[in-house]
Amino acid sequence: MITSEWNDPLFLIFVLGFVIVLASTQFKSRRKMMFTKFLGDHVNALYTFMMGGMSGALGGVIAGLGALIQALTPDEYLKKTLWPRIILATILAVVSLYFFYEKPVDLLPMIAIVFCRFMELHHDAEKIRWAFFWAGGLWVSYFIIEHIPLMALTSGLMSAMLLVAILRHRKNDKTNRHAEPIEDVA
Repeated sequence: MITSEWNDPLFLIFVLGFVIVLASTQFKSRRKMMFTKFLGDHVNALYTFMMGGMSGALGGVIAGLGALIQALTPDEYLKKTLWPRIILATILAVVSLYFFYEKPVDLLPMIAIVFCRFMELHHDAEKIRWAFFWAGGLWVSYFIIEHIPLMALTSGLMSAMLLVAILRHRKNDKTNRHAEPIEDVA
């Protein structure tokens, strides 16, 4: 359902989440970027929940929690939080599916979240970006199937931004692919 009412609370929640997620990509500081992503993920999770997408909302909360952990972790300890974030995301995804699984499409957000957490084990920034790009396809599919087109648009836009980053960095610098992990698009 796409609404054209600017004063519709659902639409305003979507716009707020959209703006926060886009803003998160503009911070130079990893910690500020991750905290802003945490906020955007949770606003988007609220919107998704209100649109009837329970597993997508739970996936957004799980992704946001990973971003919050990264935001609160000083740079020198970031690598030490990788396995705890992977384990936590996996446990939360399994618990979410156990309690809220209704149909096969509910698997898509959880697969995307867990896949991205495991891909963070690579320290190759290009591989991590590709993982988040492909996970974005799972999110877009989920939102289309669940009839949440504005979130499909958001996920598609974030995937497009990742693809541009992949192409831009591949073309300019094939030797410096190692970077700190980035977070998923949801």
